Amino acid sequence: MIKTIAMKKTIFKFLIFLVFILTTTISTIPVFAQNETINLTSLLNEMVDRDKITRFPESDYKCLQASSYNRESVSPDKPGWFADSDGIGFIRTEENKGQKEWVIMEDDGPGVISKIWAVCFYYGLNDTIGANIKFYLDGATEPAINTNFFKLVKGQDFVKPPFADKSTRAGNLYFPIPYAKSCKMTMDNKSFYNIINYRKYPKETKIKTFSMEEFERVAELRSEVANKLNSLPNANGKNIHKSQNLNEGESLSFELPEGNGAVKQIEIKITNTQDLPQALRSTILIAKFDGEETVWTPIGDFFNNVGKTQSYDMWDRSVKEDGTMICRWMMPYKNIGAISIKNLWNEPVDVSVNMVTEKYEWDENSMHFYASWRMDEPTPTFPLFDWNFLSAQGKGVVVGDQWTVLNPREGWWGEGDEKIYVDDDFERNFPSHFGTGTEDYYGWAGGIVPTPADQFSKPFLGNIIVGHPRSMGYNVCTRTRVLDAIPFHKKIKFDVESSCGTRQQWHFLHYSQTTFWYGKPGVKYNRKPLPEMAALKLPTLEGLQQIVEKAKRQQYIVDGALEAEILSISNKSKTVKENHAEIAMWGEISSGKMKNIWFEKEGDFAEIKITEQFENSILKICAAVGPGCGQFDIYVNGKLKVSQDLYSNHPGMSNPFINLGENEPLNNIYSVKFVFKGNNPSARANKSKYALGIDYFLIENNFLKR
Repeated sequence: MIKTIAMKKTIFKFLIFLVFILTTTISTIPVFAQNETINLTSLLNEMVDRDKITRFPESDYKCLQASSYNRESVSPDKPGWFADSDGIGFIRTEENKGQKEWVIMEDDGPGVISKIWAVCFYYGLNDTIGANIKFYLDGATEPAINTNFFKLVKGQDFVKPPFADKSTRAGNLYFPIPYAKSCKMTMDNKSFYNIINYRKYPKETKIKTFSMEEFERVAELRSEVANKLNSLPNANGKNIHKSQNLNEGESLSFELPEGNGAVKQIEIKITNTQDLPQALRSTILIAKFDGEETVWTPIGDFFNNVGKTQSYDMWDRSVKEDGTMICRWMMPYKNIGAISIKNLWNEPVDVSVNMVTEKYEWDENSMHFYASWRMDEPTPTFPLFDWNFLSAQGKGVVVGDQWTVLNPREGWWGEGDEKIYVDDDFERNFPSHFGTGTEDYYGWAGGIVPTPADQFSKPFLGNIIVGHPRSMGYNVCTRTRVLDAIPFHKKIKFDVESSCGTRQQWHFLHYSQTTFWYGKPGVKYNRKPLPEMAALKLPTLEGLQQIVEKAKRQQYIVDGALEAEILSISNKSKTVKENHAEIAMWGEISSGKMKNIWFEKEGDFAEIKITEQFENSILKICAAVGPGCGQFDIYVNGKLKVSQDLYSNHPGMSNPFINLGENEPLNNIYSVKFVFKGNNPSARANKSKYALGIDYFLIENNFLKR
């Protein structure tokens, strides 16, 4: 009897142990690996699931990017890192049934196309038809999708708005395209500007591949999700309302309900101020969750209203016509949380806040919400460099950002590419996200200088403020990431090139920027509060213009010049040397420098590419003349334009300019080639070499007149 009881106790203990082991094991298996297959239904639901974005993804996907960036960019340590002409890159070409195709994206293993952007003109503003795009899924020889690229991204094909929609001279596809084994995307004509975001899942992940049958099966769900993206309903939960007049240094504070909870929505309205733009910069939104300050951002920057108020509607944020600002990002916490509004300006403001909170089930994947802000002193636009949005260590997910640029003159301010390094990217010293231009990253396109007519807001994208006239003044772009959110397991570095259409040491832009992201407790990052910056008088157009004019007076500058010294030689003969010797000069040189090239053998050449050109232009060159200068044939895109003898007994600059006439860009490039034809009998060589000194190019077209 005693043995029987003892045996029963032993069996009972073993069963308890077995249940514990099985329970522990099952709990560590990702949900997707148990029963769930990722398909259009799960992806569409995720697109509008505000709770899911607060949790680190169990499916362990990587967010990657393919784009048409210029392949001359190979390393931040080598020339070409800031190469323009980003519309020509592709993986390879291949033949398919006798037709040539350009491969622009390729992935082996399960994944999901989460976003596609394309400029909607093709190698020139007049061609709005472009090429067809093909999706080959799971190794199939026939494409699952074969349609006009521009129609697809503009919502004019089988995918309709808001899942695909036109913006400004571009289109964006947000409808997910899942694949179980592989994906290859091609164009049936030469590659042009495109950016493709996609998720790469572990090999064992179960995914149902996209098909038109599957697309039709989810028709009802598509309609429901589209309505949610377009309607932006008010949140349900516990409402907390407070109003207060805030003097300098005072705060309006909210202690949130204790225990698992989340801020579901925040409405803020600032009134009773004579300078609302200043109040929007100097009134700060601050959030602390579980003992960590995670949000410190000027309210105007948080809501894309800098320099002025502008209404818009997006999935995560809105500004109404009456100035009410609404945030719908969920901000969860495990135990305690607090939200406060603080006035740093020396004039009082009236602040009204309505907050909606609810219970939230905090688990091991839950993350806190972060909004990190940066502002610097005015930044010179040459030499080029990578401007950092955010660097963080730990675990988290980037879900959006906004960039504010104060531009002192008419013209384009945002040529720079995004470069986002995630986890293993640091070891290979190359970002997994390498873009094609600032406006491209934010879902629209250049080609002409933007005006306020180019402002728009979509669920996930916004060109909220465009300076007037033609981008002069404040410009604000923003982006929200959902299916294209970027998880990081160890660290992330988010850079964007500081690059614009005017690359001069005397030309300054003024940047401020906010990154929106979630981080697991313990994450570290480099953006700390900047009360001294937020408390400054809001930078003005007139103030920045004064800085530029002061810098210009410090050296001789030719207005509108494209300085040749900032351009690289794209191709040359072996015996052609740069900076072989000083080129004698009598008089001033624009920006104090010139391109210094030396030739020895007749027929030697040097080629310089002028990129990002979209229309016919008259090209002129200001070149050095002098006793050591040679004779040259000058070609543009392979056509001989002029033969020029640059010999002169007295050193100086070509006067008048060397006029290359009107030229048509080829693949959006003017390739200017200088072929050495010999020397004037009176010219004097320097160690058998003759000089070509180029001070600057002038490009005359209707760019600023449109």
